[in-house]
Amino acid sequence: MFSNTALHNHRRTMRHLIALGLAAIVFAMSSQAAALDAYKDRRGLFVGLGVGGGAGSVSTDAPGEFTGLDQNYELGLHLNGIVGGGWTRNIIFGAEFNWWIRNVQVGERQLDHQHMSFNAVTNVFLLGPLYLQAGAGLAYAVFDTFRAGDQTTEYREMGLALKGGAGFEYFLNGTVAAGAQVGYTRHFYGGADFDTLAAGITLRWY
Repeated sequence: MFSNTALHNHRRTMRHLIALGLAAIVFAMSSQAAALDAYKDRRGLFVGLGVGGGAGSVSTDAPGEFTGLDQNYELGLHLNGIVGGGWTRNIIFGAEFNWWIRNVQVGERQLDHQHMSFNAVTNVFLLGPLYLQAGAGLAYAVFDTFRAGDQTTEYREMGLALKGGAGFEYFLNGTVAAGAQVGYTRHFYGGADFDTLAAGITLRWY
């Protein structure tokens, strides 16, 4: 038989074990709830990459000066990256970098074009995975031009960039989303304009 002291110690030990067990259950349930709450959640920091192509055109204000992209739109490589944060599950903000690259052969001349933009963008998810995008920022270009009978001239210009588009993304797991987007971008330089319609695939880590 237990003595009164032993029985008291036994009951106290059982109370401690029950309390620890209840605490463990509550902790496990709260951890699971937090994990489920963060599952497929766009809130918080995210990073993303994209690759695709875009049809671009470049025109200058100077009479008789040619870029090789003045008459027709030519397909170029389009790369982009984004770092940002989700305000809600359906609204995210980001700082985005875009880079459009194309080399044009005009006769024996090769004209190089690189057009970049650094934009503040917003994505608004309206219908599940579908979203609209809008942004504005700085544009920077390194591109070649020529006049008949003259040597090739390289321009380096900074200007304003505006863009708009739409896309969708699908979560591959709880934090990684793959998708596609299409958008129109226009750059306004001091002596030239650049515009492109680009499409590509995206990958984001939330």
